[in-house]
Amino acid sequence: MLMNFTKLLQNLRSLGLAAALIAVATHAQAQAGRGPFAIFPGSWSGGGALSLASGAVERLHCTAAYRLDDGGATLMQNLDCASDSYKFDLTNQFQATGSDIAGQWLEVTRHAQGTIAGRVNGGHVEGTVTGPGFTATFSLQARANQQQVLIRVQGGDITQISAALVRGR
Repeated sequence: MLMNFTKLLQNLRSLGLAAALIAVATHAQAQAGRGPFAIFPGSWSGGGALSLASGAVERLHCTAAYRLDDGGATLMQNLDCASDSYKFDLTNQFQATGSDIAGQWLEVTRHAQGTIAGRVNGGHVEGTVTGPGFTATFSLQARANQQQVLIRVQGGDITQISAALVRGR
């Protein structure tokens, strides 16, 4: 009888270990399926500042909408911002291959477009956007329901755009 009880305990331990391993593997697969941009999808809005080459700084209001495609490997971003003097409407697509990103951007109001190259790590995306006569660096940092957007433009009348966005407002 003691022998059967010992075998029963060993079998239960084996089943418990197997169940735990299956749960860990399933969780890892679910996380991997969400992709490197998992924190971004949804609607965001908030304020910030637009810095001009003249040294002037204008208050800025922005809204952003993100959605995923390709099982989470592709992020589509619509970023609309306006200050007293400027308005811009960016449509971006980021494609991740591992931690590297590549994509396209389009600024609708000025009919400008170009390419995106950079890296993604968790909720942090950074890189460079280029187009005819235009280069800028960008950083998107998201944590829970907060996001920081920073764009530094080389040349031109706008030198920097920064915004703090909150999800779902």
